[in-house]
Amino acid sequence: MQRHHFASHLKRMAVVARVQDEFFSFVKGAPETIQERLTDLAPGYVDTYKHYTRQGSRVLALAYKHLPEMAVGEARSLDRETVESGLTFAGFAVFNCPIRADSADVLRELNESSHDLMMITGDQALTACHVAGEVHIVSQPPLILTPIKNSEGFEWISPDEMMKIPYSEDDVEELSVSHDLCVGGDCFMMLQHTNAIHSVIPYVKVFARVSPEQKELILTTLKTVGRMTLMCGDGTNDVGALKQAHVGVALLNAISPTQSSQNSTLAQSSNSGAAKPSKSRRSKGGAPDSAGHSGNSIAIDEGQAGNASSNQPVRSLALSAGSQASHGSTSNRQLTPAERQRLKLKKIMDEMGEEGDGRTAPIVRLGDASMASPFTAKHASVRPTTDIIRQGRSTLVTTLQMFKILGLNCLATAYVLSVMYLDGVKLGDMQATISGIFTAAFFLFISHARPLNTLSTQRPHPNIFCAYVLFSVLGQFAIHITFLISSVKEAEKYMPEECIEPDSEFHPNLVNTVSYMANMMIQVATFAVNYMGHPFNQSIKENKPFCYALTAAVLFFTAITSDMFRSLNDWLKLVPLPQPFGSKLLLWAMLMMTSCFIWEHLLRWVFPGRMPSWKRKQRRISSSQKKNI
Repeated sequence: MQRHHFASHLKRMAVVARVQDEFFSFVKGAPETIQERLTDLAPGYVDTYKHYTRQGSRVLALAYKHLPEMAVGEARSLDRETVESGLTFAGFAVFNCPIRADSADVLRELNESSHDLMMITGDQALTACHVAGEVHIVSQPPLILTPIKNSEGFEWISPDEMMKIPYSEDDVEELSVSHDLCVGGDCFMMLQHTNAIHSVIPYVKVFARVSPEQKELILTTLKTVGRMTLMCGDGTNDVGALKQAHVGVALLNAISPTQSSQNSTLAQSSNSGAAKPSKSRRSKGGAPDSAGHSGNSIAIDEGQAGNASSNQPVRSLALSAGSQASHGSTSNRQLTPAERQRLKLKKIMDEMGEEGDGRTAPIVRLGDASMASPFTAKHASVRPTTDIIRQGRSTLVTTLQMFKILGLNCLATAYVLSVMYLDGVKLGDMQATISGIFTAAFFLFISHARPLNTLSTQRPHPNIFCAYVLFSVLGQFAIHITFLISSVKEAEKYMPEECIEPDSEFHPNLVNTVSYMANMMIQVATFAVNYMGHPFNQSIKENKPFCYALTAAVLFFTAITSDMFRSLNDWLKLVPLPQPFGSKLLLWAMLMMTSCFIWEHLLRWVFPGRMPSWKRKQRRISSSQKKNI
């Protein structure tokens, strides 16, 4: 006769039904919410639902109420408070929701790569802690922040309620080293009132029974304290948090990649003129109206992500409004401006009615979360989060090495084209062409390096202007310029005394030949030494195109330096090198490359990718506690 839909802030739903001319109200919701509305609490009520939630099950409390005789119109106009009060307990509905197959592996990889994992869920705290332990978010004994009964205080309680620790804002950081902390949505008011949000939230691993506004507050707080966050979410209630996160990842549906490809094949074979239904995510926990099971999400610090839900969600079909409008209005003609405006207004009104107050059915559409996220996963697996981190690190490392290589090449070329130009030294047209071809090939193939499949604990340097880059460029340039000047000075010993005008035509000579060879050897050494391979990208051997280009360049310059093919050197307008100067030049080139290699890897050892300050602080506290023990 009447339905009061599920509302996340109420954590319950109810219906008024007529059974053989008698009226009843049937209610289901979170056990702790229904408990407050029962006329008589059944023995073992609390122990029973906690027993199942500790095992990771979702539990709904079921209750009913016999309504007095009344007219149908009165039954349909009963207010929600009357329908959902004075109830009689009927039992529990327990749902066993298996964890997705790849969730534990993905989160273990994130944990081992020095990321900090957090779970944000609408589930009960005991359920959330159990699931978090199975997917490696919780690895230490958990403690749950709980209000003290008949008191205004709070305390940390273990899931088995054998350990109780009084709450103190000053002890949260130290407590988080030996225990994994869980905070429920009912404690946020206290944290906000005491201004303890910034000192507590960064050390919490699990957030349970949280509302959409509280999800957004969590992400905002993490950003305020200097964390870089990645957030996974799949529903409308995650939109605020996804927009606040530095990186948002929307999970569209629960179809596995294999099934998704099969479904797409079937969809392509269907009639293209018909409006096709799109699969949309529904709330989890066995039913759309579950108590607080409106979809879980994972907030990850420093580019981390985890499995937002630990169960297989219910899938439903929803015909998109756009497809309906397109099928009904644009099959034979284009929409008029007035019709497009009406459709736009209808879409806005539908979006405004999604949240509601529990009186109307919530509308969950495909793409709600994706509209607020820069990244969208086409399936419910959180594996794309590791792809984002791997690709991001690879991009950062590639950009860093590109700037270093450009800087070193520009410095070496500037010396050749400016300082030596004053002595009449020039580069021939074919020499410059060959040099440009090799440089272009190196830059092309060096950017084709793929990131490694596994995440490393080491982190790349976050910016170009740092001590590592500065010392690396200056040190290598000092080695390059020493090699270049020494080679040219040695070549001048074999040159006759002559004055060459800077603006005269190009004529091959020994200084030109040596400066060209030395400059190209420096460019090859720059690319080979500054290539950033493991632990972020493929190594030189694994990047086949770059390896082949590098090998070809080494063989080419070895051939022209040793004068193995005189016709090739004549084509490049290179004069023969007197012996033993040719062999000495090759030896100096090897020493130059070896010196740059040693210097670069010494700096990588001295200046490794550093962890964030908050992560280093946590490790210092942990090590100091171990020493005390």
